[in-house]
Amino acid sequence: MRDAKRFEIRCPVTVQVSNGQKHKVKVQGELYDIGVDGARVALEQPVPPGTKITLYAHFRNPKEQVTTIRFEGVVQRLQEQPRFQIAVNFQGTGRYVQKQIVDLHVSKAAGADEES
Repeated sequence: MRDAKRFEIRCPVTVQVSNGQKHKVKVQGELYDIGVDGARVALEQPVPPGTKITLYAHFRNPKEQVTTIRFEGVVQRLQEQPRFQIAVNFQGTGRYVQKQIVDLHVSKAAGADEES
């Protein structure tokens, strides 16, 4: 049973599963809800309980800009109907993905150059 409240937030996610040192699989999905200790996610394919994952949540603001936050976690449950849904317990706190922030600054700079 979870201790923290979850909030319903729908946004795209990417779940990265490591199958060995050099082989990583990325699965696309949708965030259903999130709290300080975990999240519930719908995926295109199943990820079994006990699997360590990296969850990338792609939050979009009203101006359509995307902020990606990375969470390390472990799959606690898998539900196969109506879509593959996993419950994830986070291991630590979320981290901003710097590349996204750098890309945002680069695209803004490029846009400013085009306007002049």
